[in-house]
Amino acid sequence: MQLELEKIQNNAPKVPELVMQALLAAMEGGQIKVGEELPPERDLTVTLGISRGSLRECLAILEYLSIIETRGNRKIVVKDASYFRKAVSFVRLSVSRSTQEDWQEFRRATEIAIVELACDRATAEDLDQLNESVLRLERDMYDYMADAEFHYNLARASHNAIFAATSDLASGMIADLRIRYYKLPNYYQRTMESHRRIFQAVKSRDKAAARAEMEQHLHLVYEFMDESGDNWDEKSEAGETDHENT
Repeated sequence: MQLELEKIQNNAPKVPELVMQALLAAMEGGQIKVGEELPPERDLTVTLGISRGSLRECLAILEYLSIIETRGNRKIVVKDASYFRKAVSFVRLSVSRSTQEDWQEFRRATEIAIVELACDRATAEDLDQLNESVLRLERDMYDYMADAEFHYNLARASHNAIFAATSDLASGMIADLRIRYYKLPNYYQRTMESHRRIFQAVKSRDKAAARAEMEQHLHLVYEFMDESGDNWDEKSEAGETDHENT
């Protein structure tokens, strides 16, 4: 079946969100179904009228949110339209300037509590999983999933079920931002080193150091949030158009 998707203007704000909305409309219209493969990237870029870079960013977010799965060279839809609709709402909330202060307060309250509990409760297995997440970041500078995995493993190391569940939800809500941050100069190196220091503090059971490192980590995130500004999609489109055929 030929997908009938509305073309997205290249100068439109929040291109990845609009791509998600277009795909959601296709799901609600029965053109995309759970268990089926998405059309090839080349076909989707032509249909939507966007760069391949913007499409891949959107697909990365969908995979991050467990809406699609990569199986070989195929992208398979594994969640229904209802789940997809909630994911779009999460992405919209995460990038809204009106909720940034709320988001910062929430992360500070939860992440610091989590890291302090992890210092007291982390098992040898928890520490091994945290270390593996750090090693993944060191091996691949674009492995943003390792970033999310680190924070989820840290929440699990707190041995508080509510924190673990909330961390998983929060990671989904900031999937769009986390993927974009990795394109910023110096973000990878600084965040990788920050994760390593947090891990070392937890491993040493040094609660004061762990709290201080988490405070610094969140400050780093807010710093890059301010640097990203409101023009992400314009920057992304301008920088990706020349790479569509790579």
